[in-house]
Amino acid sequence: MRQLIRAMVVPFFIPLFPAVWYINRNIMSERLPPYIEPTTELLTTAVGAATLGSLMFAVVAALFLHQYGTQSAGELSYRQRILHPPDTSLMTFLSFIFVILIWGSNEIGGLGPAWVGEILQIFLVPLAIPLLALAPFAIQFHGAVVVGLVLSVLWMSLLANVLSDILESLFMTLLNG
Repeated sequence: MRQLIRAMVVPFFIPLFPAVWYINRNIMSERLPPYIEPTTELLTTAVGAATLGSLMFAVVAALFLHQYGTQSAGELSYRQRILHPPDTSLMTFLSFIFVILIWGSNEIGGLGPAWVGEILQIFLVPLAIPLLALAPFAIQFHGAVVVGLVLSVLWMSLLANVLSDILESLFMTLLNG
């Protein structure tokens, strides 16, 4: 069961990022017709539907890939570890998600002082490199934003794997003297 849940974490965020972007773009924005008043019930329903849809996608992806029962996370190749990270990579990935959650709550939700969002933007730039690379195309094609958001999730998982491997190697070097 633990392996199944581990295999679901990264795939869960793959559809969730574009869904939250669409919620912000379509419900919170006054620019797109027809304008709908963003009530608490509407936002709760939209976020709940996005979360449920992402959870269903994650379950199907984990079952389809059969990664949760075939190998332990430490035996997987880097390519496989992107969707099925080991413990330290998973914690690093979730810390990236936590920073994004705090930033989003500050920027979109207006929670907390504005300087918190400005400081967190510094940490978000390396995580958003795929989205930034596709920004010129996003001006004309909203699909480029969706692709950029999906690639950003995969990029964060790759960064989490690399960073956790570097930290583990550094820690082992310090322990062994």
